[in-house]
Amino acid sequence: MPNHDSLNLRIGVDVGGTFTDLVAFDGQTLRVVKIPSTPPEFHRAVIAAVATAASDGGAAEAIVHGSTVATNALLERKGEPVAFITTEGFRDMLLIGRQNRPELYALHVVRPAPLTAEENWFTVRDRVSAAGDVVTPLDHAEVDALVATIQSRGLKHVAVCLIYSYVNPAHERLIAERCKAAGLTVSLSSDVLPEFREYERASTTVINAALRPRVEEYLTKLESGLGGMGKRTRLPVADADPQAHGQASTLAHATPSPTPLQIMSSTGGTLSVVEASVSAARLVLSGPAGGVMGALLIAKAAGLENVITYDMGGTSTDVATIVGGKPQWTTDGVIDGLPIRLPALDIHTVGAGGGSIASLDAGGALRVGPKSAGAIPGPACYGRGGTEPTVTDANLILGRIPADRFAGGQMLIDSTLAASAIAPLAAAMGKSVEEAADGIVRVAEENMSRAVRAVTSRRGLDPKDFALVSFGGAGGLHACAIAESLEIRSVIIPPYCGVLSALGMVAAPPVADVSKTVLHLGEGLDDHRLYAEYGHLNMLASDRLPQEQLAAVEAYADVRFKGQSYELTVPVRGADRERIEQSFRDAYAERYGSLPSGRAIEIVTLRLRRVGRVAPIELPTIDADSTPVAGGFRTREQLLAAGPTPGPFLLIDDQSTTFIPTGWTAQCDGRGIVTLGR
Repeated sequence: MPNHDSLNLRIGVDVGGTFTDLVAFDGQTLRVVKIPSTPPEFHRAVIAAVATAASDGGAAEAIVHGSTVATNALLERKGEPVAFITTEGFRDMLLIGRQNRPELYALHVVRPAPLTAEENWFTVRDRVSAAGDVVTPLDHAEVDALVATIQSRGLKHVAVCLIYSYVNPAHERLIAERCKAAGLTVSLSSDVLPEFREYERASTTVINAALRPRVEEYLTKLESGLGGMGKRTRLPVADADPQAHGQASTLAHATPSPTPLQIMSSTGGTLSVVEASVSAARLVLSGPAGGVMGALLIAKAAGLENVITYDMGGTSTDVATIVGGKPQWTTDGVIDGLPIRLPALDIHTVGAGGGSIASLDAGGALRVGPKSAGAIPGPACYGRGGTEPTVTDANLILGRIPADRFAGGQMLIDSTLAASAIAPLAAAMGKSVEEAADGIVRVAEENMSRAVRAVTSRRGLDPKDFALVSFGGAGGLHACAIAESLEIRSVIIPPYCGVLSALGMVAAPPVADVSKTVLHLGEGLDDHRLYAEYGHLNMLASDRLPQEQLAAVEAYADVRFKGQSYELTVPVRGADRERIEQSFRDAYAERYGSLPSGRAIEIVTLRLRRVGRVAPIELPTIDADSTPVAGGFRTREQLLAAGPTPGPFLLIDDQSTTFIPTGWTAQCDGRGIVTLGR
C-alpha cells in the first residue's frame, strides 16, 4: 500500500492511441510511466499508470488528464443524438451555415453534415431584439408541448440557441427549466457561448450537447477508478445547474471532489471534472494543448520568449506558437468542418506522422499522408503485418533510427521489412529504395514546414524570429530540416520529449474563461461601461476560480473596423477605450501591413481570463558521462560532458531519437535541454 502521508504528487496523464504517458512531480523529482493504452476503455490505462506512479509512496495532490474522448467522438460523429431548438424562421441554420467557400475555385463544394439530424430540429415562436427587448413572448404551453414531442422521439439531450439570447437569455432559461423538469440534459447557447453570430453559437452548443454524455460517462468511470488514490482537496467545480447564475457563466463555488482529478482544456488550462462534463466542447484539443504547455515550460527554462512548438507523433503533427512568453490562442476553431468558437490554443494539425503512408497520386507525384498505418498494424518495420511504406520505414532505411535502440531497446524493428515495403514504390518511381526513402522524408518535411508557415507567416510572424521546440516520438528526426527550410537558426530538444505533453499537464494552471458580446452597445461603450462590464465578467469567472487560488487576471477585446466581418483579439490593459483602439490599430498593421483610413472602430466582444496558481516545476539535473562515444550515437549525458558537438550524429534516449545533420552543432545543459544551432 502506498503511504498517503508522504510525498504529494502532481500528475499529468496523456492518453494516445498506442501508449499512455504519465509524468509525476513530487516537488523535487520527476517520475515517468509509459504503458500501453487500453482501447476502447482508455480510462483503465490511466488508472493503472496512476497506481504505478504512486506505488512507491505518495498521494496524488492533483491528477491532470488530457483526454481524446471529446475529440474522437466529434471526428467519428459518435456523439449522442441531440434535439436542437431555435427561434421560428431559423430552423435550418445548421444546414445553411455560412456562404464562404473553404476552396474558392472548387466546382463542387461538399459541406459537412450537421452534427444532429434534421428531423430533430425544432422551433419556438419567440423574438428578442438586438437590444435585448422581448418582442414576442415565449408561450409556456408551446414549450411544454415541444418537450413532450422531444421525449416521444426518445431524445435525451437538448441544445437551445435562440436569436439574441446572448443579450437576453430569459427565454432560453425558461426552456431549460421545462426540459430539466422532464429529465432532459440541456446545453444553452447563452451559457456555452454568450456571443453573437448565431450559426457559430448554434454549432458550438450542439457540439457541446452531443459530446457531453460521452465525456460524462468516461469521466465518471475514471473518477470512480481513481477513488482513494488521491489526497482529498477542494477543487473548483462547475455548477450542476448552470442556469442558476449569470448568462456568461456555467460556474459555481468550490466543493469537495472525491478525487483530485482535473481535465486539460483546449486553452492549456485545467477544468474540474464537473465543469469538464458540463462544458465538453472545451476539451476538443485537450491532448495537443498539453504539448504546447510542456513546450512553454521548456522555453521558460531555456530563457526563450518566442518559440514554435512542433509535436510529431505517429499519425499527425501539431504546431503552435508562443509569442512573448504566451501561447497564442484563437476563437475561430473548426473541427471536421464544424465551427467551434470557444477559446482554444491556436494549434494547426497536418496528417504527417511517423506512420503516414507514402504513395503515388494519379499524376505520379509522391504523396505522404494523411492516411496512416496507425498503431495497428503500424509501419512495416514493426513486424505487425504492415505492408505499406511509411515515414518511419523511410527513416530506418536512411539510418536515422538505430534498429537495436528503438524505444530504448524495448521494441525491435526490422529494416528488411521496411525495405520490402518501400521497394514497390521505388520501382514505380524508377528509383532505388534509398532514393525513394529520401523522397518520402523530404515530402513529409515539406508538409510539416507548411504547417509551421500556417501559424507564423500567415499570421504576420517571421519564422526566423523564433526557435523551434521539437518533441513527440518522431519530431527530432525532422526538426533540423524543417528549421533549415524556414531559416530558423535554433532548435530545442527538450528532456522528456517523448512525454512532454504529460509534463505540460503537470505544469498547467487552472483557467477560467468568460466572454460577452457588447457590439449592440456601440458608442455607449465608454470607459465607465467598459469598467463595469469587465468587473461583471471578473465576478462570473471568480465563481470558478476564487481569489485564494488566483495568480493573474487577463483581459482581452475582439475589435474590428466598422463594416468588417471578422475581428482581431487584442490584450486590454485598463478599461480605456482609446488604448484598446490603439492596440487594435497596432495589431492590424502587424497582421496586414497597412491600415485603412477614416474607418470607425467597433469593440465587438469582451473577454476575461482568470489564471490560477500552480507549483513551479524545476527540471532535474543530469550527470555528465565521459564514457567514450561508440559509433554515431550520443546520449544527453555524453553531450553534456563533450560540450558543443558538430553533426552528423544521432542523439538517443528511451523516448525519442534526434538526427543532427552536418552543419548543425548540439550542446546540452545540466537539465538535459539540448540546443541545436547552425
